[in-house]
Amino acid sequence: MKVSIEIRLGVTIILLVVVIASAIGVVYTKHINRKYYSELQKLQLLRDQMNIEWGQWQLERSTFATSSEIERSARERLQMKQPEKNELEVIRL
Repeated sequence: MKVSIEIRLGVTIILLVVVIASAIGVVYTKHINRKYYSELQKLQLLRDQMNIEWGQWQLERSTFATSSEIERSARERLQMKQPEKNELEVIRL
């Protein structure tokens, strides 16, 4: 029986070490998982903000692409004006 008790004690110690190592592994894995999940949420928020900014930029771009906006910008910023009839010159080929 003496050998049997030593074997049981050895197996118990090995199993205890395996259980403790497994528990540490679970805790570490949960920590890493929470860290990556937090980073994922931050990136998703950044993506949503960038999508909003992209939509606003597209809207602004389409506004500036209208002919009336181009004409207004040419008049105000470039000091351009519509030519008078006597200033027009027709070129025929």
